[in-house]
Amino acid sequence: MRVLETIKRVLDRIPLYFQQFKTLLRKEGLGTTLKRMFRKVYRFVVSGGDVSRLRRVQYVEWMENVEAQYLNHKSMVMEYEGLKKRPKFSIVFPVWNKSERMLQKALDSVTGQVYENWELCISDGSTKERERTEKFLKKFQAKYSKRVQLGFIDTDSKINIVENSNNAISMVSGDYIVFMDCDDEISPNCLLELAKEIEKNPKVDFLYSDFDKIDEGGRRFDPSFWPDWSPHTLTAQMYTTHITCYRKDVVDRLGGLVEGTEGAQDWDLVLRYVTEYEGVWNVVHIPKILYHWRVTRGSTALANSGSKDWAYVNQKYVLERYLKRRRLKGKVLKGAFEGCWRVKLDIIGNPKVSIVIPTKDKVEYLKRAIDSIREHTEYGNYEIVVVNNNSEEEETLGYFKEIEGREGVRVLDFNEPFHFGRLYNWASRQIDGEYMLMLNNDIKVLSDGWLESMLEWVQLSEVGSVGARLYYEDGRIQHAGVIVGAGGAAAHSHRLMDGDSFGYNGAVVNVRNYLALTGACLLVKRKTFIDMGGFDEQFDPAYQDVDLGIRLYKKGLYNVYTPYAELVHYESVSRFEDEGLERDEVNAIKLRKKWSKYIYDMGGRDPFYNINLSYAHEDFRIKTE
Repeated sequence: MRVLETIKRVLDRIPLYFQQFKTLLRKEGLGTTLKRMFRKVYRFVVSGGDVSRLRRVQYVEWMENVEAQYLNHKSMVMEYEGLKKRPKFSIVFPVWNKSERMLQKALDSVTGQVYENWELCISDGSTKERERTEKFLKKFQAKYSKRVQLGFIDTDSKINIVENSNNAISMVSGDYIVFMDCDDEISPNCLLELAKEIEKNPKVDFLYSDFDKIDEGGRRFDPSFWPDWSPHTLTAQMYTTHITCYRKDVVDRLGGLVEGTEGAQDWDLVLRYVTEYEGVWNVVHIPKILYHWRVTRGSTALANSGSKDWAYVNQKYVLERYLKRRRLKGKVLKGAFEGCWRVKLDIIGNPKVSIVIPTKDKVEYLKRAIDSIREHTEYGNYEIVVVNNNSEEEETLGYFKEIEGREGVRVLDFNEPFHFGRLYNWASRQIDGEYMLMLNNDIKVLSDGWLESMLEWVQLSEVGSVGARLYYEDGRIQHAGVIVGAGGAAAHSHRLMDGDSFGYNGAVVNVRNYLALTGACLLVKRKTFIDMGGFDEQFDPAYQDVDLGIRLYKKGLYNVYTPYAELVHYESVSRFEDEGLERDEVNAIKLRKKWSKYIYDMGGRDPFYNINLSYAHEDFRIKTE
């Protein structure tokens, strides 16, 4: 059955493949075009159209075509020799109950580094076969005596990762501290890449990279390609897991690791960095796989494995500590899967929210939107402001008279040709809410507490805007954030994927930072919006929301996507081709010209979307070339 379905899917895609063939042929010639089209069809057939299977196939190609360009000895040696400064890295290496075979693999990955200025700070707190492990480690130290610091701790505790790591930290003499688990591996270019970034960014406090998983046989799989610094994503999931590198004085200032956070001690450390250095973050993300997380039975690298349940208990504690430090009230609730959480913040005070809905006739849309707001909005201090943009139908005008008599509802007349940006720029000065929620009329609210889930984030001083999870009428995802540069301009994250999908690395179901969000449902501070001049009116009818998100980010504010505000957006799916990306060519050119820094095919990139993921798609598939 699956074979027949795959054949049918391939046949259905023939018109799309033909169009892509013609485009590639003009750009790259017959030989390259045939090769690339063969790969496209092959990947699709092997994966059966399933994105997760497709990624497994693509990751092999990525290693062969992308990673191989810089992960080769000749290139690494040239880059190493070109370094002007070579800071000393101290690798914190806590050992606990691992076989000699696993330890040897981990240690070999350190001694095999092209970069030479490192030391290993090993602390052994093993409770099983202690003498055997001690003998093994002392033998290793004797071989690399000048580079290995070795200590031991005596403990009866089954969970000693914090005590063990702090003991290793006490031995550090280097400029930077690198954290590594004793059964994992680092890539041969790991320390080299850290040194290169430090040379470019000498004031950097904290560096982290992408990582993948590795099994006991050495097979690499399941890469995690993460965004650049995303402080609000960190409230939902620990994404800066591996590799992590801190300046030593930063770790000293933070006081090392904290007892009681075992299993989540690295999350606690980065969240303490978030609050201790609040708003003054010197962080570098390296979009390369520098760390291989070992997957064994009982490993937390296996999602939903049920292993180390105590670690998940401590994750909640770590997030509660974060709220306390920020003097924020709220609850920490379980997320969609093990290891992800929802920080549900209390609303500060009772600020007024003006929900602004533009409409021209189509009264059935407006009724549905307003009725759903009334049904699902638990927050009390809001008003609905309908902006009548030249409606003509008697039924619509009659409905306006009906709703104007209701408490908390106003109708304003905007008697100009429709212009999304100009309308909202005008409306923002006619309302008095502290916050303005832009809402399309072809919207239906699905989730109770939707408004609070947006308000809880936009109230934070460092947040510029908050967007929602939107679905098409058929239940597929319409919006879960915006990828700037996708399709040459911008496109919606995970569009057309199943509505119950978690998304890549949980991106659909977790709070996450994006460079931009859709204006179909967008909450902003009204004063900030006005002070920035509102929307740039050169964009009409598309991309003004993308431009606003970028400007907010340039102002030092973060845009937050929340999956807990769920709405249906009754936008037509039919105008999209199977793999086509939405695009208004005229406004796309304007966006590309204004913000080339963030457009991939113009040499830029979206900092909240990894460079190793495809800008030709919205489903976070891996870029293989």
